[in-house]
Amino acid sequence: MLSSIHIHASTDDKAARILYTVYMDNTTNAGSPVMDRLVRTPFIWSLYLLLGLFSFMLSMIGPMVPYLRDEFAMDYTLAGLHQSAFAVGMVTMGLFGSPIIKRFGIAMSIWGGMADMLVGLLVMVLARGPVMTLGGIFIMSLGGTVALAAIQTAMANSPAAHRGTIIMEANVSASALMMAVPLVLLAGSHSILGWRIVFPAMLLSVSAVAVFGIPATMKHQKTRDEKADAGSGRLGAAYWRMWVVVFFGVSVEWAISFWCMTYLLELPGNSRELAAAGTVLLGLSLVAGRFIASRIGHRISEERMFLAILAIVLVGFPLYWLRANVATTFIGLALCGLGSANFYPLGLSLALGHAPGNAARASSLVPVASGSAIGLAPFLLGRLADATNMRFALWYIPIGVVIIFALILFDRSLRSRTHITAAAESR
Repeated sequence: MLSSIHIHASTDDKAARILYTVYMDNTTNAGSPVMDRLVRTPFIWSLYLLLGLFSFMLSMIGPMVPYLRDEFAMDYTLAGLHQSAFAVGMVTMGLFGSPIIKRFGIAMSIWGGMADMLVGLLVMVLARGPVMTLGGIFIMSLGGTVALAAIQTAMANSPAAHRGTIIMEANVSASALMMAVPLVLLAGSHSILGWRIVFPAMLLSVSAVAVFGIPATMKHQKTRDEKADAGSGRLGAAYWRMWVVVFFGVSVEWAISFWCMTYLLELPGNSRELAAAGTVLLGLSLVAGRFIASRIGHRISEERMFLAILAIVLVGFPLYWLRANVATTFIGLALCGLGSANFYPLGLSLALGHAPGNAARASSLVPVASGSAIGLAPFLLGRLADATNMRFALWYIPIGVVIIFALILFDRSLRSRTHITAAAESR
C-alpha cells in the first residue's frame, strides 16, 4: 500500500492524497511496526484514575439503595429514582457541557467538576430525607459529567494511533474501581459511618490524585491550544450513528447488569448466595473484558473488535437466558459481561474518531446517550417484566445487539463506498 502511494504521487497528487487517506483509515488502531510507543505520562494516569472515581460514584448508587430504603423508609419507586436522578444530571450537563469546556479549559473543567461532585456527595451524606439525597445525587451528576466530558475531550485529542488504547485502559480503571464499591460499603457497615463512608473515601481518593493530577493537567494545558482542541462546527451523520451505538450499547450493558441478581434468584434453589456470586462473576468478567481489549486494541481495528464482542454476547445470551443449570448460566453471564464491557469504550472511541476538530461538543454529547440509556433501560425493562416476566423482558439484550451490529456494518459499508467513489472521481 505504501509503495502504491509513492507511485501515484508522481502522476496524480490528488489520487495519492485519497489513497493515503484510505490507508490511514484502514490502519487506525490496527497496529503498525512504525507506530510510536504509548508513553503514559502523569497526565494520562490522572485521566485513568479520575474516570475510575467517576465510575465509582455512578455505580455506588445501586448498592446504596438498600441502606437508603432502611434509613428513610423509601418504597422501590422512590429508591429507584436515585439512579434516574444521576442519569438526568448526565443528560442535562451533556447538553450544556461543551461551552463550559471551551470557556474554562480542560484542567478547570476536570477539577471544578470533581469538586462539584464532592459537594453533591456531601449534600447526600448530610441528608435527612429523600429530597436531599436526590438533590445531592443530581448535583454530583452535574459536576461529574462536566469532568467526564473534559476527560473524554483530552482523550479524544490524544494521537489517533493511541486513542483507542487510552480509552480502553481508562475503562479498565473504571471497571476496577466500580468493583471497590461493595468493599467500601462493607467497611462502612462495620463502622459508625455506615453507607456515609463513601464521602471520606471519595474525598481522600480525589485528594490523592490531585497531588500529582493538578500539576500534570496544568502542565498539559500550557502545551496545548485548548480552543483548537475543543473545536467547533457541526457534527456529521457518522458521529450520530456512533452516538446511537453508544446509546444501545450502554442500554444493553445495563439490561444485563442491573437485573442480573434478580434474574439469578430464579435459579433452582432461589439462593441469594448463588445470585450474589453471579453478580461478582459479572463484575470480574467486565474487568477482564476491558483488560483484554486494552491489550489487543492496537492489533485489531475497532470495528472488527466491536463485531467480535457483539458475537460473544450473542453466544453467551442463550446460555444465560435459559437458566438450565448453574454452570451454563454462569458461563453465559460471563460471556455477556466479557463482550458488553467494551460497548461503551469502543462506541466512544468510534464516535470521537468521527468528530475530528470538534472534541468538546462530541465528548459532551456522549453522556447524553449513556445517561439516557442508564435512565431508561432498567426502568423500561422493569415495566415490561411487570407486564410479562423478566425472562421475556431480557429479550431486549439480543435485539439491542443486533441493532448495534447493523449500525456498525452500515457505517463500515458507507465509508468504504465513499472512499471508492472518491478514488474513482480522481482518475
